Amino acid sequence: MHVKTASGDEQIRKNGCDIRQLYPWEGVVTPPWNSTLCSIRPQESSTPHGHDTDETFIFVSGHGRARVGTEEREVVPGDVIYIPHGTDHIVTNDSAEQALTFVSIYWLQPAGPGEDA
Repeated sequence: MHVKTASGDEQIRKNGCDIRQLYPWEGVVTPPWNSTLCSIRPQESSTPHGHDTDETFIFVSGHGRARVGTEEREVVPGDVIYIPHGTDHIVTNDSAEQALTFVSIYWLQPAGPGEDA
């Protein structure tokens, strides 16, 4: 059994989020995607940004709002959002007390005909 613990992992601050890298995981199989556990502090927002990767957010605690492109909606635990590569997005924590936490899974799409990888 392989186990990662929060106390054993480094946390960084990036794009306005507290981030813990889940995958890739050294010494364990390397999946075709990467994953992080992200938390937005109370009454804060992530920095608006986009990526070269497609991304999915799975919300696990807290409540707030997510904007992808020009569309915005409320998010609660259990919600899953897909973000196409190159699309600006931002997550806002509406709570004054609780972090808004989600798992981010991201991957490169294979190049289509006539596209660079």
